[in-house]
Amino acid sequence: MADRQFAISGKWALAADSLQWMVQRQCMRKGQIDWHSVSFVSSTRDILARCLREKGCPPADAERLLAGLPSTFEEWARKRAQARGETVSVGG
Repeated sequence: MADRQFAISGKWALAADSLQWMVQRQCMRKGQIDWHSVSFVSSTRDILARCLREKGCPPADAERLLAGLPSTFEEWARKRAQARGETVSVGG
């Protein structure tokens, strides 16, 4: 799975690859919007929430980004793969 954003709120986004969630922050570079990954989380939604807080994501944006996420990355990846009709091996 390529790095793909799946939630955006304000200047913050969540993306994922086959290994982890990524917290992304929007930047302006040479007049163009660019996204930079600032945290990488392969464990739990609670750790992801902590990273959003520590990086300065406003609470309302963090709440929108985290809405509907399961408690672990492994569970999220499995559900995502099932929705696409894929098989997935996470953490193994």
